[in-house]
Amino acid sequence: NGLGPGDHPSLELAMLEAPSPGSIPPDTEEPESAMALCPADVLQEDKEGFEKINTRPGKIILFSEAGFAGHKREIWGDVPDATSWELSHTISIRVIRGGWVMYEKPRFHGRKCVLAEGDVEIDDPWTAYGQSGQPRGSRPFRIGSFKRVVRDYRTPEISLFAEENGEGARLTFTDSAEDTRTRGQALAAASIIVHSGLWLVYSKPFFDDDPYVLELGGYPNLKAWGAKDPSICSMHPIRLGCPVVERPGEPQVRIYEAAGFQGRSFTISRDIYDVKRLPGPALPTVGSLRVLGGCWVGYEKEGFRGHQYLLEEGEYQDWRQWGGYSEELVSLRLIRTDFSSPALVLFEAMDFEEGPSVELSEALPDTQLAGYGTVTQSIHVLSGVWVAYEGTNFSGEQYVLEKGVYRSCEDWGAADSRIASAQPILQVGEHNLHFVSKILLFSEPDFLGDQAAFEEDQDTLPTAFVPRSCRVRGGSWILFDGQAFAGEQHVLSEGEYPTLSAMGCLSSTAIRSLKKVPVFFSEPSIFLHGLECFEGKEIELNSEVRSLQAEGFNNHVLSVRVKGGIWVLCEHGDFRGRQWLLDCTEITNWLTYSGIQHVGSLYPIRQRRIYFRIRSRELELYLCVPDDVEDMKAGRVVVSSLSEQSNSVWYYEDGLIKNQVAPNMSLQVIGPAGKGAKAVLWSESRLPRQTWSVDSQGRIHSQMF
Repeated sequence: NGLGPGDHPSLELAMLEAPSPGSIPPDTEEPESAMALCPADVLQEDKEGFEKINTRPGKIILFSEAGFAGHKREIWGDVPDATSWELSHTISIRVIRGGWVMYEKPRFHGRKCVLAEGDVEIDDPWTAYGQSGQPRGSRPFRIGSFKRVVRDYRTPEISLFAEENGEGARLTFTDSAEDTRTRGQALAAASIIVHSGLWLVYSKPFFDDDPYVLELGGYPNLKAWGAKDPSICSMHPIRLGCPVVERPGEPQVRIYEAAGFQGRSFTISRDIYDVKRLPGPALPTVGSLRVLGGCWVGYEKEGFRGHQYLLEEGEYQDWRQWGGYSEELVSLRLIRTDFSSPALVLFEAMDFEEGPSVELSEALPDTQLAGYGTVTQSIHVLSGVWVAYEGTNFSGEQYVLEKGVYRSCEDWGAADSRIASAQPILQVGEHNLHFVSKILLFSEPDFLGDQAAFEEDQDTLPTAFVPRSCRVRGGSWILFDGQAFAGEQHVLSEGEYPTLSAMGCLSSTAIRSLKKVPVFFSEPSIFLHGLECFEGKEIELNSEVRSLQAEGFNNHVLSVRVKGGIWVLCEHGDFRGRQWLLDCTEITNWLTYSGIQHVGSLYPIRQRRIYFRIRSRELELYLCVPDDVEDMKAGRVVVSSLSEQSNSVWYYEDGLIKNQVAPNMSLQVIGPAGKGAKAVLWSESRLPRQTWSVDSQGRIHSQMF
């Protein structure tokens, strides 16, 4: 960070309402600069026998106004001077990656405000107590500088000494401590060494009052950290969260020949089997890179082999910043899997044979904490994307795991079966109530040429722009070869389509308009009839059929009724030929509607999980559940005013309505159905299974009553 143990800027009190940063009160006394204490003890360097420390890039999105509005500025690294930025008196900050310190003055001096990963709004802390005689909120926010302090998964460590200059009795902490008192007696510290991490140290228990913000280095006496009282009753380190991806559907990496973003560069959006095969003179390895979109894996050797390095969106100036064992980075692979609802199972035995196992749905820094050892010989990733680590606390060799089965350690690229920690890769804004469906069109195959991105229906595309490849993100789209949504339909689900053929189009097809597939909340159900007006033979289907004839049905169809879901009917088997998208509708004469008398194959649209709130129009209140509902077999459902807490956020899954804080329970009705019926959360295994649908007006209907 450019500062040695003895080069700390002035340290002053910082107010932090854990876990979100807040205002910083003035300090009338300028503390002494910290002095170097036991330099060999301060830095927790990697040594022989120590696990490799895995780093992450940093990123902050700063909004000039409250409510995440106004001018947006992205911050990737240290900013020595931010005094020229124009801000309102209240700003919004979204910390994507890293633990940061915001300073009152340039070059990392003055009072501090700590920023952990997450969202926060801050009123100007420097004027919080009416400096310059002006009331709070009467003048613009001014920031002096930003520093990224927490950059890796190194275990936080702090030592407290009974005497000044790092002498006397020593106590070391590596985790949060809400009350360090013994029999009511406060812990006293005359000097402190921060070996690693960023620490908030409080003079009161339970993180009460304003903390002292201590960065890496030595503090030989009380004045060095701005204290007058040696009492330390609680402390808390700022840690990194799980790896995240912001734009999984917009992959792009810019690789450079030399470190520091120098030399020849290439922009890529697809897997690179071997960088030596890129156009021009051979590129022996990647010197530096910028990941502009998507989540990638870099490999030491060609063909996606050798040491693996997770590459989140961000900047990597050289091989050390992606945690390399050497300068070699020869192949790159894009992670294309759905990142939602992560779950995996670790098995001690090979090939999932009987023996100890552990199922995870969230980060686990030490497998032994779950009563499981460090030997894993097979893995089943049920959903999401995971990173498994050789060492505890996400250290050592890393292995990126996508949905599927891994029957032995060789399958995930390891030389042995040691796995001591694991964590999922999460998508930023996955639980966002603002659902976004997006399509990116390219004028050339393989996502090259001119690009156009759309989030809304387009009844006419520019005449000069003819799409030849596309990426679909967040939902499904219908492409038409005529303007105003006319002509042949081509339905594309979320994914990548590098050619017109992959999009289901002829080489001569020109896409002229496009439309989003609407959001729906109902279980898929369709009826095919052998005669007009829903008469004759009936076929009821709830899932895809690749070929009606191959399944033993006569594919002669003259009328269609869609009861639930949104379906795509195809002219031929294996989803080939012309397509028709149908939502809840009744078609009395299929021949008149489509021009054919049969259906070759069909499938229901699969929809990404969408989050929403349930509001009573009459009461103008929202449906919520208590925070402790997961501890009970059945839980109360209450109505209250709008809250930002997750207990008011719901989602639809397989006909069930579930709450975000109780994923194993669903909304059900007890007793006679009707107005005023009692609704509760109950275990989803309860019978009869109560399912729901939501119409286009937002009204919720029970499928049972």
